Amino acid sequence: ALFPAFTDSLSSNVTEQRLKANARVITSVLRTWPGIMVLSMYNFRTIRSLVQALRFPHNATQDTLLELFFDLLRIKLPSWSSSFLAGRRLTTYGRVANLRSEDTSQTTYSPPEDQGGQQNLVDHFLALTLALLFESGFQQVMLTLLNGHLEPLLRRKATLLLGEALKMASRLLPDKYNVQSQMLPELFTWASNFGTEKRYLATSTIYQIDSVNRTLQRSSSTHDHPAGKTGGALEGRDRSRSTDQPRLQISTQIDETNFRNHMVDSQVLNSTNHLKWKWDVLQAIVEGPLMNAKRLDEAVRATKFLRRLLGFYRPFKLRFSDIRNTKPNQRYVRVGCALIKTLLQSNEGVKQLIEYKFMEQLSLSLGQLDPRQQNSPPTTLPPIFSPIRLAETLSAAYFTFLGTMSKEPNGIRLLEQWRIINRCYYITDLEDRNDLVKLLLGNLDFSLPSHFRIILSKALTGSTKEIRIFATNLLRPYAIHDAQPGNHAGPNKDGAGHSDWAIRLLITQLYDPEVEVCETAVKILEEACNKIDCLEFVVRCCPALDHLGEIGAPLLLRFLSTSLGYRYLDDLDYITQEMDDWFLGRNDTYVTLVEASIARAIHEPEKRRQGSDGSGTAAAALAGRRPPSIAPPHFYRELTRTTEGCRLLRDKGHFGDFVETIREYGLEKDDAETIVKVKGCLWAVGNVGSMELGAPFIEEWNVVDVILRVAESSEVLSMRGTAFFVLGLISRSLHGSEMLMERGWDGASTTMGESLGRFIPLHLGRIFSLRPWPHDPYKASAPYPRIQAKDLAVGEDATNTRILELIIDLGSTVLTKRAVSDLMHIKSKKPRGFQDSNLFRKALTVLEAHHYRLPVRRFIIDLFDKNILRRIVLDDDDDDDDEDEDDGDDENDDHDDGGDDGDDDDDDEELEEDEEQGKEDDEEEEKEHEDREHAEDAERTISSQGWNLAVPR
Repeated sequence: ALFPAFTDSLSSNVTEQRLKANARVITSVLRTWPGIMVLSMYNFRTIRSLVQALRFPHNATQDTLLELFFDLLRIKLPSWSSSFLAGRRLTTYGRVANLRSEDTSQTTYSPPEDQGGQQNLVDHFLALTLALLFESGFQQVMLTLLNGHLEPLLRRKATLLLGEALKMASRLLPDKYNVQSQMLPELFTWASNFGTEKRYLATSTIYQIDSVNRTLQRSSSTHDHPAGKTGGALEGRDRSRSTDQPRLQISTQIDETNFRNHMVDSQVLNSTNHLKWKWDVLQAIVEGPLMNAKRLDEAVRATKFLRRLLGFYRPFKLRFSDIRNTKPNQRYVRVGCALIKTLLQSNEGVKQLIEYKFMEQLSLSLGQLDPRQQNSPPTTLPPIFSPIRLAETLSAAYFTFLGTMSKEPNGIRLLEQWRIINRCYYITDLEDRNDLVKLLLGNLDFSLPSHFRIILSKALTGSTKEIRIFATNLLRPYAIHDAQPGNHAGPNKDGAGHSDWAIRLLITQLYDPEVEVCETAVKILEEACNKIDCLEFVVRCCPALDHLGEIGAPLLLRFLSTSLGYRYLDDLDYITQEMDDWFLGRNDTYVTLVEASIARAIHEPEKRRQGSDGSGTAAAALAGRRPPSIAPPHFYRELTRTTEGCRLLRDKGHFGDFVETIREYGLEKDDAETIVKVKGCLWAVGNVGSMELGAPFIEEWNVVDVILRVAESSEVLSMRGTAFFVLGLISRSLHGSEMLMERGWDGASTTMGESLGRFIPLHLGRIFSLRPWPHDPYKASAPYPRIQAKDLAVGEDATNTRILELIIDLGSTVLTKRAVSDLMHIKSKKPRGFQDSNLFRKALTVLEAHHYRLPVRRFIIDLFDKNILRRIVLDDDDDDDDEDEDDGDDENDDHDDGGDDGDDDDDDEELEEDEEQGKEDDEEEEKEHEDREHAEDAERTISSQGWNLAVPR
């Protein structure tokens, strides 16, 4: 039993391992519609008992239940949670400073800013789960738990869980729940009661919850920071900088004396050994005073500060380039990037880069990779960019320096002057050095019009498949993030937008001979087309997508979002054909796709360690994929974005057919094909209703009441789940949300009053109303009749009958050892019984009729062939039997045909039989010895694992 392990946890036979195993099963059950429906019967009695089990003063039970609720609500612990659970304060400077850097370094998927928005189905399901917990008294139990006597670790974990749950409630639940939950009335009542000892615990709890909420708010606010919305190659170059903030900051406007003191403090003037230099002071000087032209001139003319610093970074000095590539040594890279960026801001700084031979040696080191380069360094020096040095030393950081220079106009001019750009062209031609090509392309910045865009175009079309896919993914931040409202610079004098160059290159990739490259380009273009201006530019380019088949279908659906794209597809006769395909069969296929996507998103393991993202959202965003929690694109949704599409939908009459199908077969419970058909119609209606132009269809056909009837009365529980998600889609539109609010549903909204599509019933009993199924209590309580081997052994041979008898004997503590020994002896002879599916079914019947412990059941199952279950599931038994009979008939025929020839060889066969008989005698002796050993091993295993074999019921 699952729940008694928690509700009866004070008994001595409940182990922590059993609690955790049961918690995992309960979490999996509550993530399915049948599970959450059945457990919510009888006014949420089962879930209430699970929540109330937190009151038991048992540490293992309380800790397991807290972990269960963390997993059920898919709460990912922040990086500072380990410090908080250990009892350290959250106001420490370093921890709070690293908090922002952690969140800005993680790329999050931002939903496209289109008209209807994309529906996050997992958030909708989580809103229902969280409301169900609140209805079951979760908050009251947590407050009582926090105000009682708990271990410090459990108290802090419960505080963190309550803070995260309240934060999630403010984002997912309607105002009805937030008005009650966010006030914490019980806790403030206890805290204001000055006559009891509970006041101190309540006050401490309020302080802890407030501290957690303020820290969570700071972590969530960083997602609105511009740095948090960059990704891909642009983000990766700045991540190392953001994760380690400088401890010292020096103003650019300081006097000469203080500037000299800071240079002396850095130890650069006192020693040439970089290990003695203070790199935090160096970074502060480079990013502060050296930005001032007067201070830079003073550092150049009056001291050796800049000479020694640039000399340290010269490749052939073998100082910086020989340092091991470790995490602590990345500070040298950060200071080097800051130094180059500072020097490129002025003509004097550019001059110093040239005079101190930094640019010269950088060009020569890259020239080692070019066989046509004549001016090479001395042969005694090892190649700076050999594979071993790139992997083990900081030599790869010179490509990071190239990326820093490619961001500045002065840097691009320097690279052209020293012919480093020519070296980059040669590097892209190296077919055996994909590591170098990736390192070069991954660090370069392509924001400015320069030769680097030509180099990228060359890699996109003329390199290996691996490099082409890598280079295509590099275009994503430029095609998507450059199109953000804050980054879009408008059309140039040529009429091209800021990100149009990247979109042109992506369209070129659609004609790549490799399907993987085309698929990557389609996914990036599909995401870029969430912006109307980018979508219209792609349509004006008129890409041909017929050769891509299903891969290019999502991009063609995006073309329907604008009138320009509608006319373009209408000219190709795409819309009519696609509409007929969806009406006749693609709606049913969409059901399978969306249900698989929901199952994957809900059931995937949630990793709650520091810096991880279990939902896969960040990884999906970096790869340009749609997260599984987002509803897949639907044809009818894209069609209703334009007035032309709505007119076509009305003329075809498809929406009316969908509504009539739902109204007539919405409560179907037997025919699986009809159920899938109804689900497809539900998703089509919901996607039409999610758009503002499609809302009149919902109101005209009064389809909301029909879907509500399915969500509240259908006996197919997955059908209820589909109707619930469809109602969330309908609530995305203004008219749809108003109609649902009139019928007792409500959901979260933005500060501007726009619905987020997470509507739930205000009275959860409406959607969780499940009638109990009829059962006979006398029949259920009657003992299961014991099955004898002779009852099952009808038609079986003696060996199979003996196997069944021994399996039954395993249920007796008296006959266990002998039964195990005899079964191992029979198995050693490799009889066909352990490969017979009929005997396996009879063994399962015995296991069902008798009471065995889990180890004994495993022992019985392991006796049979491992492939027998696969044959039963795939129904291969009959085919195998027929083949065996055919083979037997063929052998008999062959034997009859060859009977005459066999008489001449009788004497030779008798001699061979005598020899074989002697060998068989020896083998039998060896088998008997092995049987005894197997029996002894099985008995030892039973004794060591404590298999107390109970008698049958």
